[in-house]
Amino acid sequence: MRGGTYTNGTYYGGYWSNLTGTAAAPIVVRDSPGERATVTKFLIVRGAYTWFWGLEVVNPDPGGVRALGVDTRGPGTKLINVVVHDASASGIYVGLEASNAEVYGSISYNNGRTDNLDHGIYCQSQTSTLLKDNIVFDNWAYGIHCYASAGEYLQNITLEGNVAFNTDVWGMPGSADILVGGQVPASGITIDRNYTYRTNYSNTRVADVGYDQAMNQDVVLTNNYFIGGWSHVGAWATATATGNTLFNFNSGGMLWNIGNLSGQTWSGNTFFGDSTATAWLYTATTAADNSATTFSGWRTLTGLTDPGRYAGSVLTGVNVLVRPNQYELGRANIIVYNWAQQGTVSVDVSGILNVGDHYVVQHAQDLYGAPIAGGTYDGGPLQLPAVSITPPTPLGTSTVEPAPVTGPTFNVFVLMKTP
Repeated sequence: MRGGTYTNGTYYGGYWSNLTGTAAAPIVVRDSPGERATVTKFLIVRGAYTWFWGLEVVNPDPGGVRALGVDTRGPGTKLINVVVHDASASGIYVGLEASNAEVYGSISYNNGRTDNLDHGIYCQSQTSTLLKDNIVFDNWAYGIHCYASAGEYLQNITLEGNVAFNTDVWGMPGSADILVGGQVPASGITIDRNYTYRTNYSNTRVADVGYDQAMNQDVVLTNNYFIGGWSHVGAWATATATGNTLFNFNSGGMLWNIGNLSGQTWSGNTFFGDSTATAWLYTATTAADNSATTFSGWRTLTGLTDPGRYAGSVLTGVNVLVRPNQYELGRANIIVYNWAQQGTVSVDVSGILNVGDHYVVQHAQDLYGAPIAGGTYDGGPLQLPAVSITPPTPLGTSTVEPAPVTGPTFNVFVLMKTP
């Protein structure tokens, strides 16, 4: 697609796609190199094996008819590096009909204002769904919301490398940055190397793994960096939880488990904060006492003798994560936790760029604005400023308060090679 704004689509002002490819020969709908193609209102995808790549989808009048930003239900569809914002309902919806669907490298924000109940990404799955390396922030309710109230629609869902932050800044209190679970059992769930952050961390929930209405089957919960709120783990027949880092600043909860834990393995996790704070919960049954306890008390209640250790009262230094984009060479997400409050951070991108490559670094909360860095790569680490970007204001409303600024403590950047 050539650059420009596509308006007045033939389906209620939006766009409906029945383009149909095959697994061996998918149809790719992509913006032209160096150009910005913007689809207004919404995009409905019903054809199979179609990849939508690099497009912007925005509803300029989100106060009007409730509509999902991108509604995909075609088998084998992929959304790659798309930017979806200001949808009146959820930004990206992956329906149960979209077997083996993938949402990759996409950015979703300022979505879900209808009744304050919609989300950045909403998914269901009867076969398998992959959500990987997406950036989700400042949505009305949940960030990533994989939920079902009926049917076997929470099967084989993988969340990997996503960064979700500042969920429910305007909408539904208590929404999590990441949710996988519902009123029916989930199975085949993998949640690996995902990252969260909250500016307001009072009584917030960063992750809800399993919800609290069903006995789920199996989950692998590994190497996540959950910062700024409760991590809630529902009832699972089997679970492996290792290598995770949890921290909730000066107040609020750490971890809340539900149900029989005999089939679960907890080990090698790292906690920060005060181990003597009453920030831990275990609910063995629905009638159990929900009073918070200390880390030691929680271990006694759960029977988990060595789930991990406290490594300090606060996080220190700078934690930089570079996530290469598997579809575009020279592109990567850069996630920075600047606990040291440095003015600049050093980022090794030698695995992304080659010497002599031209590049820009955009802030994820201002993707189409002026680059925060750029030039010709000389082989050394990039020195990125620890900026304090004002998040984008939701369209069509003057009643909401500004979204909170995450910098200089937390920033997410997108590195892109240029011609």
